[in-house]
Amino acid sequence: MVHRRRLLARMLRHAFADSAWLALLVCVVAVLSNGFAWSTLNEVAVFLLVCFLLSALRAAWRVRSLVRAARGLGIPVSESVLDRTQTYTLTGVPLSFVRAELGAAPRASEVGDGNPLGFHWRPFRGRATADGTVAFDESSGEARIEVRAGKGLTTDAPLNHGAVFLALCQIVRTLEHR
Repeated sequence: MVHRRRLLARMLRHAFADSAWLALLVCVVAVLSNGFAWSTLNEVAVFLLVCFLLSALRAAWRVRSLVRAARGLGIPVSESVLDRTQTYTLTGVPLSFVRAELGAAPRASEVGDGNPLGFHWRPFRGRATADGTVAFDESSGEARIEVRAGKGLTTDAPLNHGAVFLALCQIVRTLEHR
């Protein structure tokens, strides 16, 4: 639970930073158009409060969606879900099965051959993709999945925070048939 609080705090910082420029712009416009008066300060204070509440709601919604994506997969949800690179290790899944499942997945594209296996994954409906690799270790029977922000997937966009983690969860869910 502590990790989720840290994730929420980090997400709140991102949400406030994303909306700070808009709040500052509205405050400056209000002061320039109405002058420096109590009614203007009241208007600015109400707008800042609304902006703060909407940012907090957006951050809480995003954290909840990331927690739901990882539910039942055994992937820990911590503040590191906002990183641009995510890794996870699967056991007992052969490389031929991984190649076949990724080749058949509608979100996967450009699935390569060999070991490590490279591919692109669309976490959302648009064209933005995450770059993934699956390295298979023959001796231990483990498949190490690594996902990075790829073409068009900017993790700095407000609704894309945690998109690489979301892609990892979708890939693991596909490979484990959940």
